[in-house]
Amino acid sequence: MTASVLIADDHDLARAGLAAMIGREEEFRIVAEARTGAEAIAACRDRPPDLAILDIRMPEPDGLAATREIRRVAPQTRVLILTMHDSLDYLEAAIEAGASGYLLKDASRTDILATMRRVLEGEAFFNAELVARLLRRVATRPVPPASVLDSLTGREREVLAKVAEGLTNKEIARSLGIAPGTVKIHVERIIAKLGVGDRTQAAVLAARSGLLPGVAAPP
Repeated sequence: MTASVLIADDHDLARAGLAAMIGREEEFRIVAEARTGAEAIAACRDRPPDLAILDIRMPEPDGLAATREIRRVAPQTRVLILTMHDSLDYLEAAIEAGASGYLLKDASRTDILATMRRVLEGEAFFNAELVARLLRRVATRPVPPASVLDSLTGREREVLAKVAEGLTNKEIARSLGIAPGTVKIHVERIIAKLGVGDRTQAAVLAARSGLLPGVAAPP
C-alpha cells in the first residue's frame, strides 16, 4: 500500500531535493508540499497524510509548534522531523510535541527512507547518538519522590529499559526470550500506563524517573 507524504521546508531546494528522492520510491506518494508551519497544518487538517516530514526552523509557526498542532488536528498522521540542528533541546521538544522521528539532514538516503518506513510501521526512531546524549542528560535530573513508573510490572520495566536502549520489538524479543507480539503488547501497555504518546517519550520518562541506572552523566 502506498503511503501518502507531506514535505514542509521553507528552503525550496531542500524541499525539492527531498521530494525528488522520495518520489522515486513506489511505496511513497507526495501529496502536499508546504513552506510554512501554517501551510503544513492546513494541509494535514484538510487531507491528513500518513507521514509529515517537517523542518524545525520554519516560519508561521516553527516545526515544533506545527508538530503539536498536526498531532491535534490529524492524530493519525505521524511526524518526522528532518533538521540540521543536533540540539538536545530541540530533540526533547520534538519528542514532547509528539514527533515519531528526528533525523539530521546529513543522514544518508538509505537512512532517511528506512526511518520513514519504520515510523510508518508505528516504530519511533530518533538519531541514536542524540537520544543517548539526551537520556544521559535527563537521568541527572532530580528523581520524582513518587515515581510514575510504579504502575509498571517487572517485565514491563525490563521491556522499557530495552526500549530506552533503542532496540526494536524484534530485538527486545530476542533479548528477553519472548515473542515479538508479546513485546508489542507490553509496549502498548507501557505507553498507556505512563500516559505518553510513544515509546521514545516513555524512554525519556524512564530516564527522568531513575529506571535506567546504566544511563549516567558523562564524567
